[in-house]
Order: sequence, then C-alpha cells, then structure tokens
Amino acid sequence: MSDPVVRAVGLTRVFEDRVAVSALDLTVDRGRVLGVLGPNGSGKSTTVRMLTGLLRPTAGTVDLFGERVTPSSAPRLRARIGVQTEANLYHRLTVAENLRTWGDLHGLSRATTERRLSEVLEILGLADRRDTPVGSLSKGLRQKANIGRALLPEPELLFLDEPTAGLDPASALDVLDHLGKLRAEGDTTIVLCTHQLHGLETLCDDVVMLDRGRVVAAGEVTDLLVTHWPIRDYVIRVGDRALAERAVTYLRASGAAVDDPESADPSLHDLYFRMLAGEES
Repeated sequence: MSDPVVRAVGLTRVFEDRVAVSALDLTVDRGRVLGVLGPNGSGKSTTVRMLTGLLRPTAGTVDLFGERVTPSSAPRLRARIGVQTEANLYHRLTVAENLRTWGDLHGLSRATTERRLSEVLEILGLADRRDTPVGSLSKGLRQKANIGRALLPEPELLFLDEPTAGLDPASALDVLDHLGKLRAEGDTTIVLCTHQLHGLETLCDDVVMLDRGRVVAAGEVTDLLVTHWPIRDYVIRVGDRALAERAVTYLRASGAAVDDPESADPSLHDLYFRMLAGEES
C-alpha cells in the first residue's frame, strides 16, 4: 500500500498561552476527501497552515506524499498542492491577471495557464468577469476567484479553508458539485476545512472534528454514524390515520397498505452537534 498523501502525527501549535491545536493525528489516502470540521476558533485554519508548511508546529510532524515537511522541503512540496485560504488577491489586477500571476509562480507554461484559466473561470461562473479588477468584485465573487487560484495548477492535493463562506446558495452548490467531480475522478486528494455542513454528506469520505483545538471525533463518515447510532430508524407511512396509531408490527398483518420504509438515519449534521455537545457514543 502506498503512503498516505497527508499524514500528521501529534500536531500541536501553541500561541503564547493558548493551545490552538493539540496532538492532532490524521491521515488522508490518495483520492479521498477529508473534512476538518469545527466551529470558528476550533483550530481549522491553523491546521491547514501547519499541513501546508506555512506555519511551523510547536510539536508533531507532517508528511506530504510520503516526505517530511521541513523548512527546506516545504516550497518544493507546495508546488504539488493548491491552497485556498483568506489570503488576499491583488485587488488592482483583473481576475485573469491574478490567475496568470499565480500560474507563473507555479511554473506553468503560458499555454497551460491560459487553458486552465479559461476552464477554471467557466467552472466557477466567472468567465464574464475575467477582465474585471478583483477589488471591484463582491466578497462572494472574490471567494470564487480565490478558489480558482487553488484549482489553477490541477493540484494533486487541494486544501480548502471555508470555501463556501460568502457564497450564495447556488454558487456554493456549484463549488461543491465540482469538488464532487474531482472526488469521482480520483486524481485529487482534498482536505476541506469548514463549519458549514450543507452538501458534505456525500462529499467527505472521512472527517476530523475539532473543538477548541482538540479532536472530538475522527474516522470514516459511515463508520462514525454506525458507531454512534447502531440502531437504524425508519419511517413507515400508511394511508389511514387510525392504522398509523397501531403498533408497527401489526400493520402488515392487518392487510394495510404500507409504503416502502424511509430511512431516518442520523446525518453528519447530527453527529457534528452531538460531538460538540460532548455526548459520548
């Protein structure tokens, strides 16, 4: 088996007297999507900065593509990844000029940059804004341009920090839909940090849930749901209100028409709030 694309062991960061991230362990295998979930201030952004080599951990190690991240290796490893954070774009440059600059920094040929620039802007619905200065865009459109910058080099590993923040519902769905396509293709490994859970049910393979810098749950999504809710619930609908009041075990015996049972299984949303509330399985 090949090494995980991302591996962190005992990852810790302390700022003065505040522990931002404490003893975080995680692995992300090739082609999978890891959701790093938690409320604001839980340590998600700090985690991304450490995983990408932009912030040195107080303790612990990070390996990307099977290689230890160090001050000397980080720049070379970052050439293989895409990162979307709150970092500012150049407001006086147009959307296209920003992406061309980013393409140059990644060492892309001009032909490759122009091809990817057009593809990314089309994907994100920014084709008609390519010649618009970034400073005149709305917050949501600037967020899209930031995501475009991360997608431009077709990275093997993609880090996204609150990618749907500031986006309207339709735009957020467009972004999540494209991430779903990347996941289906299996060539891109994604680490997605967010506190907005809508759309993540079918996107994330694994999750790590943080609260005040500490892990409160981690694992494959389906396994976590089964662990915390081992008994499955169903909703059975009947046409007669009086029959609905009878015990479920007698419905079919009575000859009443019973539709196929609908699953009422808990969701990732339910797990998130259970774990943040400190409930145990």
